[in-house]
Amino acid sequence: MLNDRLDRYCCGFTPDPAELCVENLLHTKCGNTKDLLLVHILVKKADPSKLVFIDNAGRPHQSIDNLNFRLLDGIDQFPETAVSVLQSGCLESLLLLSLYTDKEFWDSQGGASGLRPLIHTVESRGKILLQHIRDKKLQLKKDL
Repeated sequence: MLNDRLDRYCCGFTPDPAELCVENLLHTKCGNTKDLLLVHILVKKADPSKLVFIDNAGRPHQSIDNLNFRLLDGIDQFPETAVSVLQSGCLESLLLLSLYTDKEFWDSQGGASGLRPLIHTVESRGKILLQHIRDKKLQLKKDL
């Protein structure tokens, strides 16, 4: 069970008043970039440009109308390979292939048919991210 989220202060969306980040007055810190804190991410000491995401408390059912890009402020480039995967139309098959390797998770979610709604949400969010990258004219970084 996940008891925390990547964006502890709920800056990536407008939270419900019952959310812990609102009750604990953490959401008020979203206005000050110096106060923002992301959790559940490890940085490789040998290669600080590579991040490892160790937990997922995402909200896939969050309305698209309630999304914002606050967490992306200050990011001026994205990995070219990741963007090309989003653009390719192959994300669903790649995610299914990857998720299939964790048989326990695969079975607990009902296999491919159970995972498709979540994968379609990820694809939809990927398209929104691509539009954000285009709108902001952000650079793509060649992978090393």
